[in-house]
Amino acid sequence: MHVNPVILILTVILIVVFVLMRRKRAAAEGGTKPRKTAASSAPAPRPPKKEKPPEEVFMDLRRQAFATPPETVGMTGQFEPDEPFGAMMEMWLSDSVISLACFANGDASFVFKSGGGMVGGGVHEPVRKAAQAFVALAQKAWPAMSPATSDYPLPGQGRVRFYALTPRGIVTAETDREALGEAGDPLAGLFYGGQEVVAQMRQAQEQRAR
Repeated sequence: MHVNPVILILTVILIVVFVLMRRKRAAAEGGTKPRKTAASSAPAPRPPKKEKPPEEVFMDLRRQAFATPPETVGMTGQFEPDEPFGAMMEMWLSDSVISLACFANGDASFVFKSGGGMVGGGVHEPVRKAAQAFVALAQKAWPAMSPATSDYPLPGQGRVRFYALTPRGIVTAETDREALGEAGDPLAGLFYGGQEVVAQMRQAQEQRAR
C-alpha cells in the first residue's frame, strides 16, 4: 500500500501541534489556580487558655475536697458513720492561707490561697503514710469538733481550723495556733500530723525538682 508522504508529514505536524496546545492549556490552567500555602492550609491558632486566678483555684480545690464522697477513697461500708475518711487543716501562713486535704487512701494535696502548692501527693510513699496517719488522728480529735456550716469558713489570722469528713457529715474545730502547744490539747496531735504531711510533700517537690 502506497502512503502519500505529504499526508504523513501533515499528520505528524498535527499531532505535534495538538500535544503542544494541550501542554500550553494545562500550564495556563495551573497558573490561574491559587496555590495552597503552608500559612493558608494551617488551622487558625487557638486563643491561649485563660488561667484561673490563684484564689479561684484555691476555692475550687476546697470545694472538691468537701464534696469528696467516701466511696472514692475506699468501700462505703469500710467506714463507721462518724469515722473520718478525710481530714483538712487550714491556717494563715505569712500573708496567705494554706489548705491541706488528706484522705484515707493516702491521697493528699495542699494549696496556698495566693498561689502554689501540690496535688496528688499520695503517689509518694512517705506522703501517703503521713496522710493516712493524719486522717487517723482526726478520729481522736473528733470529740472536740462540732458540725460544720455549709459555707466552710476559713480560719482567722493566728487561728487554725480543722475539718473531719465522715459518712454522717463534716465536723470542724478552730483554735488559736499558740494554744496548740499546750499539753492535753486534743487538736495538737492533729496539728503536728498535718505539719508532717506538708513537710513530706515539700520534700517530694524538692526531689522531683532535682
